[in-house]
Amino acid sequence: MKEKRTYSLTAKERKQRRAEAEKKQNKQIKSGGDAQSAEAAMLASQKTAKRNAVTVGAVLCVAIILVIAALLAPVIAYVVNPYAGYKDVIARFKLSNGMTLEYVIDEKQYDIAATNFIFLAKSGYFDNTVFYDASNGWLRFGGYEGVPNASAGLSSNYELTKHHSDNKDFCTKFTAIPNKPFEKNISDKFGYRFRADSGGTNNSLLNQAGILTYLYSDTSTEFQMSWKEQPTNEMRKAEGGYDVLEPTMVGHVLNEKTLENVIEIANTAVVNEKITSGYKWATPSPTIYIRKVSVYNLKGSKWRNFDFIEYADGKDKDNRNRLSQWIGRA
Repeated sequence: MKEKRTYSLTAKERKQRRAEAEKKQNKQIKSGGDAQSAEAAMLASQKTAKRNAVTVGAVLCVAIILVIAALLAPVIAYVVNPYAGYKDVIARFKLSNGMTLEYVIDEKQYDIAATNFIFLAKSGYFDNTVFYDASNGWLRFGGYEGVPNASAGLSSNYELTKHHSDNKDFCTKFTAIPNKPFEKNISDKFGYRFRADSGGTNNSLLNQAGILTYLYSDTSTEFQMSWKEQPTNEMRKAEGGYDVLEPTMVGHVLNEKTLENVIEIANTAVVNEKITSGYKWATPSPTIYIRKVSVYNLKGSKWRNFDFIEYADGKDKDNRNRLSQWIGRA
């Protein structure tokens, strides 16, 4: 039997085999590269999709916020200023019995009286004071911190009665009027007396129900609301006779509900006939406190940096001095 021989590859065959091996290797490399490229492309696509989703989400969030803001804007505006739809200055009284009183303050027509009222209200002067008298068609308020009602059994309206001007601590802390010119007697900071505005003392105006007036001749801080037509400007004295009051216009009720509330309060008033000194006030019973007076729709530069003394020392639209006097001012 013949022995089988094994022949070596020729140079040509070896070359051919190497070429085939290289071709196979290149094909594998290419296949791997294509897989990597596909994976990279997929990752890039996922990142793009994620960015797009975030962008769309952000746009939707902004859109939702804008819609909510648009819906809430009127509500927020009302909370900040419930009288934004009115051109006039509006004063809102919040009372201890839950009532609300709303008045139009005629600053254009009655600048001095209206400015005095607005200044005192903005400075918190009326907060936690009482309605102390409802006689002769007027409901009066100002600086009284408390008054005895008819059941107190006192002989004087000045027992248990406290006014801001007699409260040294209140006067000192009321820095809307500086303390320095009144170091000798701090209560004199409320000793100013204004003149009446032109036209503010017209009887045809003062005889109406539903008006707000300022007792300018004898006081700086006392005001009154009319609750019936033809109110009389008198204060009954316990010793007999009357003191005649001089009011000037400030404004009028915003709505009928306010007048109804004022009438309801006035109808609770009782005179303490046992009082033998001071005034025979008809005091609402039970005592009703003014918790807060807020003022809305103030316009122009006047109120941005308002200086009360500078204003008081100035002249009115008729070029008259606004002040008639300031008792005790240095």
